[in-house]
Amino acid sequence: MTTVEAQHQSLLDGNKLLAGNAPGDLIDFANTDFVGAILPRRIESGENVAHGTLERGGTIGSPNVFDFSGTFKALDLQLALEELITPGADGAQDAFERKDLNSLGILVILDLGGRFGVERIRFYPRNTIQPSPVTPFENDFLRSFELFVNDGLSLSQAGVPIWGQPILNEADNKNPVVEVTLDPPQYVQHVRLRSTSTISFEIDEIEVFGIGYLATATYISDIYDAGQPAVWGRLSWIEQVLGDPRFSSVRIRTRTGTDDDPFVFTRTLNGQINPEEIALSVDDPTSELGLEEYRKLPKIDAQGRQWNAGPVKQDLLNWSPFSTPFPAAAANTSGVPITSPSPRRYMQMLIEFDSNDLDAARAIESLQFELLKPPLADELLAEVFPREVNQIGSVPLEYSVLSRLATANLLGFDRLAISTPLRVASIDEVQVFDASGREIGSRQFSSLADTVDDGGFGIVSVDEHSFEVQFPLVQQDGAVVRIRFQSDVLTYSTNFTASAKLSTEPGATQPIDEGDTGDLGPGDDPDLSGTTVLSPALLRGRLLDQVRLQPNPFSPNGDGINDVMQLGYSLLSLGSPRPVGIEIYDLSGRQVRVLAAVAEANGRYEGKGWDGLDESGKLVSPGLYVLRIAVEGDSRSDEMTRVVAVVY
Repeated sequence: MTTVEAQHQSLLDGNKLLAGNAPGDLIDFANTDFVGAILPRRIESGENVAHGTLERGGTIGSPNVFDFSGTFKALDLQLALEELITPGADGAQDAFERKDLNSLGILVILDLGGRFGVERIRFYPRNTIQPSPVTPFENDFLRSFELFVNDGLSLSQAGVPIWGQPILNEADNKNPVVEVTLDPPQYVQHVRLRSTSTISFEIDEIEVFGIGYLATATYISDIYDAGQPAVWGRLSWIEQVLGDPRFSSVRIRTRTGTDDDPFVFTRTLNGQINPEEIALSVDDPTSELGLEEYRKLPKIDAQGRQWNAGPVKQDLLNWSPFSTPFPAAAANTSGVPITSPSPRRYMQMLIEFDSNDLDAARAIESLQFELLKPPLADELLAEVFPREVNQIGSVPLEYSVLSRLATANLLGFDRLAISTPLRVASIDEVQVFDASGREIGSRQFSSLADTVDDGGFGIVSVDEHSFEVQFPLVQQDGAVVRIRFQSDVLTYSTNFTASAKLSTEPGATQPIDEGDTGDLGPGDDPDLSGTTVLSPALLRGRLLDQVRLQPNPFSPNGDGINDVMQLGYSLLSLGSPRPVGIEIYDLSGRQVRVLAAVAEANGRYEGKGWDGLDESGKLVSPGLYVLRIAVEGDSRSDEMTRVVAVVY
């Protein structure tokens, strides 16, 4: 495998591409405690993080400096401001100054280009910290001012910093060098300095001294080139936690592509208002505009028209977007499947570090992934039918997978693994059809325990959230595998994802995309093909269903027969764990026993029971009791009661 050097859009200018893996240079690649690891930079006490602001995409400005006399130019003003945060500019001939002008209310606003832990802020005129006898303006310091900071999170809806109260409001400053300590240090992204007097002043430099791990940092990998379309398999990584684990996190994403450039370069015609953005070469309009030609724009074509550089965009035609983050719980495990589209030749990873504490961070010590080439198939498409059900509980479904195997030397597949919300109630039949629709093999199953291999067909495994079946090897382009099974649908929208496998190649797994696989019967609209089943009844119906008591009556007399009543139930339409309470009452309404007070999500639940004891541990008297089970949902609640008979 080879790699293509990573490029990223400049934080300062999105139309400029920079080589490297760390936008803004915020990643530590040479940490002596974690050799070979990547982690956010740690700012050591005394480091001026204002240096590097412009390179990170930060800004400095003075939005209310106006000059109607024309004595200075806007560019000169901006250069003077940028010198305040530029390394090596201390004591330079130029400074940001307001002399012989009304200085009241003048603002200097600094955006550091990221969130940094800050312990001190310092500013001063020339010939103070840095001796500069040729500019003896040490007495032209700010006499009265307000200093504000913003953490980069407290923003208005328009993204403007909300400043709050100043951290320092000085009405009679007598010190040329103003140094403000933030105790304790705090996250800062924006700094706002406001003059509150009419006295002339200048500023030679603004220094912001940071400390601790960066709040955010991003790593983008080189582009991995498999040399041919391949299945990008499981991703695993070793992660170390620094400081309190509650205050740091890592998000890892992937994307896959069919070429080695995830960017689109555009050109626009000079002189047009809202010009069209064209992504084709000036010299050869049948080819894409490449980076080398883009950098040479503006350019005159054969017709005498001038083409200017347009925006650089993400290529969403040949590359997938970055995936949703992989589960944080997968760190330091055997890993998780890469969810980006496969088979594709190229893959790239994005790692985003976050921290809410100056002493907390995460380090990625190693990262690896599996690769399958050649793939099992050029493409595999799946759909489930019916795509809408109007009942609660187990429903019959048909899952269909269409194979695309036009390329030579593909491996083929002989197993399918399908995810389910609960353990399937039954697997009824597996059928294999050729490209013409002729059945070439099938098998019906009597039960989930019917696992004997019969002509290559069999049930490989069944667990709480998936099942796997096998069948004779499929290597024909256009062949279709169909599986009939019964499963619960517990939410309004339930997605039955699947992957294909090859039993002779351990670890050979290929994800399956949604798509039309053919006619599955009346009501099958090919434009709506997918792997999601909708249940409108659940959207407006119960949160609790299928409450089962067994045995009822029961006799808790210690003879080993029917001593415990077992409870089963299903929870529906719960996206996250919610409070569930189960209590026993006598017929007068007095609470006898609390069987459970837990938080549970969608699912079928077993294993909770009543042994006939009350809250004090004594056997209850024979008779009738009421079991109440209640669940508190996000927007509504539900409960059911059942009569329980205790006999001796």
